[in-house]
Amino acid sequence: MRPFVMLALIVLAGCSTAPRTPTPIPRATRAPRPVTLYALNGREVRLAHVGPTSEPTPRGTLLSAGKPIGDVQPWPSVLSDRHQAALEEAQKQHAAHNYTSALALLEPAYQDEPTNPFILEAYGRALYYNRERERAFAVYRKLVDLVDGVWANPDPIVLTIDVWFADAYWKVGTLHIDRAEWERAAFEISRALAVPFMWERLAEDQALSYLIRAFDEQGRRDVARYYAERAVERNPNNRVAKRYLDPLSRDSK
Repeated sequence: MRPFVMLALIVLAGCSTAPRTPTPIPRATRAPRPVTLYALNGREVRLAHVGPTSEPTPRGTLLSAGKPIGDVQPWPSVLSDRHQAALEEAQKQHAAHNYTSALALLEPAYQDEPTNPFILEAYGRALYYNRERERAFAVYRKLVDLVDGVWANPDPIVLTIDVWFADAYWKVGTLHIDRAEWERAAFEISRALAVPFMWERLAEDQALSYLIRAFDEQGRRDVARYYAERAVERNPNNRVAKRYLDPLSRDSK
């Protein structure tokens, strides 16, 4: 079954582009609600590769609050004319946690088709899980930049997110964390969070923890506190959020 995307769960981008620190920040409540993604700076969000599966997907399906827009389009059945067999075998090796074997299969494919997004995705994922994070960063950054080029919009307030590569936004965001590139990390992780079907509780918990750190490192502590409160709503045992909130609570007294 393909995941069904309910727009009520998609982005509440919040925040104008003008102030570095949005004012006011709504305080979280006990009941978990959709998370405002401040790093997206209030842009209109469109999803690519979402729509009725019986029809071609429009370029960047427009979000309309509260209305379901359809299914995520399946990937093409053939991802590479020359390296389809290698991709399929690499996927089997990856599923078996044989990441070195997957990389050996994907290296020639990457060298031959360095702009094939499906090869980039498979290659970057294998590098990431093989703990070759510097190389994985280069590949994922190339993939995300390539996807952004495909969906480039001259209107600066419009942001297109390609649901086919939601995991790439997430992984490159975590790799920006490694590099202490906090603003870019928050942006990429927020783009991933704008695609709700990919998140299980643990992943969302981790993503909110990363956003706490990324905004705190930027000096945007009201936003960091907002994400800490949201994290505790969803998981009262989130250690990052609890550590962040405790000293702030003492300071506010």
